[in-house]
Amino acid sequence: MAEAKKAGRRPADAGQPGRQEIWEAVRRQTGAFTVSGIVETCGASRRTVSGYLECLAAGEYVSCTPPESVGQPARYTLLKDTGYHAPRLRQDGSVVTQGQAAEQLWTSMRILKRFTSLELMETATIEIPEGTAKAYCRTLLAAGYLKVLRKAEPAKGRIALYQLIRQSGPKPPQVQRVKRVFDPNTGDVYPLGDRA
Repeated sequence: MAEAKKAGRRPADAGQPGRQEIWEAVRRQTGAFTVSGIVETCGASRRTVSGYLECLAAGEYVSCTPPESVGQPARYTLLKDTGYHAPRLRQDGSVVTQGQAAEQLWTSMRILKRFTSLELMETATIEIPEGTAKAYCRTLLAAGYLKVLRKAEPAKGRIALYQLIRQSGPKPPQVQRVKRVFDPNTGDVYPLGDRA
């Protein structure tokens, strides 16, 4: 007997092709391409491919040539190849900035191995508020990603020194509202200890 489908969203680890796979397929094209061609290449749904290509066109990452006649597909051409990572865009083509601080902080942690929140801020390529850097460090400490090498001593002007002890991959651990951390590299969820 077949298993019934469950209502609701698919889990993040279900492997449904998304924007990253679409972007990789777009980058592999040597000339003009169509929505159908990208669907065949990456396996994403037609709706997902069409929607992302509209975002890319609005952001001027691709150009769109309208169909020459009724029944013909629109043709796209890559204009701006920004590298492996898919551009994170809103429908109007503007760049999504949410999550950039975590990406920058996580990348700095992986490079430095031992660091203070101020050192993370200094090595980031975007401006990150001090409170954001400290809060991210505290949360990853509580989730078991970091250990304290030197405790903060505000009276002496010292801030905490941390060491990265769980380096799971390039994607930054995501702090969730429900007091836990999701690791997109492994699919694991870590509850926050009493240090958060």
